[in-house]
Amino acid sequence: MVAADAGCGRFPDDCGKAIEEQGEEVMDRIKWIEHEGRRILFEDMSGLRDSADICAVSNASTALICKEPESSVLLITDVTDAHYNPYVVNRLKGNTKLTTPHMKAYVVVGGTGLMRVVLQSVVMFTGQDIKMCDTIEEAKEWLIQQK
Repeated sequence: MVAADAGCGRFPDDCGKAIEEQGEEVMDRIKWIEHEGRRILFEDMSGLRDSADICAVSNASTALICKEPESSVLLITDVTDAHYNPYVVNRLKGNTKLTTPHMKAYVVVGGTGLMRVVLQSVVMFTGQDIKMCDTIEEAKEWLIQQK
């Protein structure tokens, strides 16, 4: 099955509903915020334990990002206490590859131990430079300094 065109390519959607069918609980985890006049997309995967939930959030944010101009998106992803498996990692790699042209800067918050290894594999696969920060505030401050 193939989900709706995300604006920068098509991707398989075999771990949940199509993007346009995502419920409020998914969309509540993705929001545009402002920090010192800069627009930042906040993707909240914190505490997610189910693969389908993580994929749903990733798919929905991919659709949003791919609607933005190239090299324009500042993104924070909070992965605190989220659980990943190889299937989810592959989905994240695929979605990150789709969004890379649209990214200006990307920060992951809450990644420890294994998550840092996962992040390194995503960076190697996609070529996307992803910074790790300990807190959301630290991530916001770093992002607004990116030109």
